[in-house]
Amino acid sequence: MLNTSLQVLSKDGTIADNSYQVIAEDGVIPQGDVVLTTAQLDQLTLVQGKKALYITVNDSPETHQFPLNELDAIFIEFAGFGDGRGYSFAALLRRQGYQGELRAVGDVFKDVLNYLKRSGFDTFVVKEGKDIHEAAAGLKDFTHPYQASTAVPQASYQTGA
Repeated sequence: MLNTSLQVLSKDGTIADNSYQVIAEDGVIPQGDVVLTTAQLDQLTLVQGKKALYITVNDSPETHQFPLNELDAIFIEFAGFGDGRGYSFAALLRRQGYQGELRAVGDVFKDVLNYLKRSGFDTFVVKEGKDIHEAAAGLKDFTHPYQASTAVPQASYQTGA
């Protein structure tokens, strides 16, 4: 599941420590910010801090109803480079009106960050073993996208920028 010791990269290039914790195997809900799996959603009201939901490829927002108004963040897992469902999940959640933080976790690295950002992600947990500072620098590789997207409703060619 989630490695909560890894730092979080924001779409603006800033790096911060992760504040979310997972529920222990004994079921004790930690104090502070907590990330729950879809199987733990019934415990959402017991969380005292910020509330996050961790979804995998088996938890499609197309087939599951999530309490979007009660969540501060949604973590979307990328199990492997070749599986792009997380991009679709992010775009779908944004179309469903979710305004909170979308965080990409799992197989996340520099080369995919701009695509993730354009799909609606706000933060990223770069894969263990990859350089988060190098990834942060890569966020500046593309500043004026040609195509419109979830994150860019009107592209540069449409605005004259």
